[in-house]
Amino acid sequence: MLDQVKNLILENNWKSDIFIMLFLTILMVITRLPFTSKFLYEWDSVNFALAFEKYDILLHQPQPPGYILFVGLGKLLNQFFHDANLTMVFMSIMFSLLTVIVLYFLGKQLFSRKIAIIGAILLIFSPIFWFYGEIATIYPSESFLAILIAYTSYMAFKGNLKNDKKFFYISTLILGLAGGFRQDLIPFMFPLWFFCLFYQNRHYKRIITAFALLAISILLWLLPTIILAGGLETYLNAGGHFSASFKTSSILFGASLSNQLLMDGMLVSWLMIGLGFLGGFLIILFLIMKRKTVLNKRMLKNPKFIFLSLWILPSFLFLVFIPLSKPGYSLTFLPALSLILGYVIVEVSRDLGGKFNFSKRSVLSLILIVYILLNGIYFLYPYHLNEESTWETQVSNMNSSQKITLGLDMFFMYNNEKIIANDQNMELHLQTLENLSGSNPNNTQIIIRDIIREDQGFSWRKAMYQLPGSDVYYLLDGENSQLKSNKLQNQVSFSYGKNHTSNSSQSDVLEIPINSSAEKIVWIVDDRSEFFQELQSKIEVKTIKLSNGLNIYYSDIKDKKIDFQIGGFIFRSVTD
Repeated sequence: MLDQVKNLILENNWKSDIFIMLFLTILMVITRLPFTSKFLYEWDSVNFALAFEKYDILLHQPQPPGYILFVGLGKLLNQFFHDANLTMVFMSIMFSLLTVIVLYFLGKQLFSRKIAIIGAILLIFSPIFWFYGEIATIYPSESFLAILIAYTSYMAFKGNLKNDKKFFYISTLILGLAGGFRQDLIPFMFPLWFFCLFYQNRHYKRIITAFALLAISILLWLLPTIILAGGLETYLNAGGHFSASFKTSSILFGASLSNQLLMDGMLVSWLMIGLGFLGGFLIILFLIMKRKTVLNKRMLKNPKFIFLSLWILPSFLFLVFIPLSKPGYSLTFLPALSLILGYVIVEVSRDLGGKFNFSKRSVLSLILIVYILLNGIYFLYPYHLNEESTWETQVSNMNSSQKITLGLDMFFMYNNEKIIANDQNMELHLQTLENLSGSNPNNTQIIIRDIIREDQGFSWRKAMYQLPGSDVYYLLDGENSQLKSNKLQNQVSFSYGKNHTSNSSQSDVLEIPINSSAEKIVWIVDDRSEFFQELQSKIEVKTIKLSNGLNIYYSDIKDKKIDFQIGGFIFRSVTD
């Protein structure tokens, strides 16, 4: 039986391809379905969920630049699931599976069937790829579209005249339409696409045709996005927060050198996790063993080397010089690294087998088993380093131990325990708030102020989505906006949400109206902040200790007239 399976895998025909796709699908299903998140994982997840109900970039439904095709697909699928989190988790698993399958077919073309299978298995068990395949997020779609562009472009590059023409149009259309999912895919994948389509055929008619088709495919999603945003000027202004966020992370935009180095260090750690720590070690070992042949002139001119370099370098260099705060951005080129790692493992297995007189198949099997076990332990073992006390505590108020814990969490912890902690935290908050309100949302008003980890903490965006009947405010001032893209100096701002609608305001002084029907004000704040210390001097504050170490604070205000000011915020009772 095993020999029949082995022969089927080794045969280069459509039956073996179907068998391998079935094997990869089963492997994906059994490693993904048991560990999916139960609640919307992060701030952006809620943005997309709200966009399924009403598409409005100005309200960050979703956040700019709009992701209109991703939202359109999600809205269509949500007609079947009727649950935004379930819909997006399904999309994450679906795009993850499609990424793995296309990786297999690309690996066959670039290297061999063996390396293709190994590369696909490595990607399935990559902790970063695994993590993002379990939550409601957009990044697996970026991974799939990146490898689809790579595959169709490479087929145009190496195909015969008939295939060249067919894939010429397909790859161009996919590149343009991919921007409707993630706009950064167009500049990141453009060099690879251009190389594949014009390296061997640079006729001007071909170039004009390609760019005309690319422009049309971009306009198919860009024009509706601009129209729905209210015009080009409004659309461009809506995306201004991106450049503001770079000011805290990139030295090119004014960030400190220490911040730049910190973010680059995070990128290196994410890549090591994405490759599996064993994978990173094997690549380093391979480069040492093959140092005389890897980067010689012949290798640098190899079209496959150029192809992989043009896939990896644009997005990698962008993340080096303009760092972003999530490892999900590495999914654009992580499949390429998995293929390279597959090639490295095959080569290292052959060399080690020859050196120590073992069969290369045995060495290869051992390396794969160890790789899968180590990554499986990393992702599944229930160790707990995502300390909840860092979720709603300002960095300036953290002790040394908490700062180390937060650093470890942000650098290294992308595992199932992190997803579980997020779900448990949401469930604890929702249950406690329901008890406080007596299941009547009009009885409470929720004030959220200090959320350091917006992906895990009980953030304003999550609260206003999960508790649509409640009045939920998010307060920012000079004390707690230091990690935001828009640092406030002498002003304050609030965001308000109810019934899945929201608005915001910013000024020197802002009034927070307290409804006459409200019996309690719930405070989600850092108890060591200046805001909290002043709050206690203005009104009685009671504490509820949650089982995960966090606290929920509240004030009884039934039949009380509220009128006090903290910083730039005035809390005042109003008549409904």
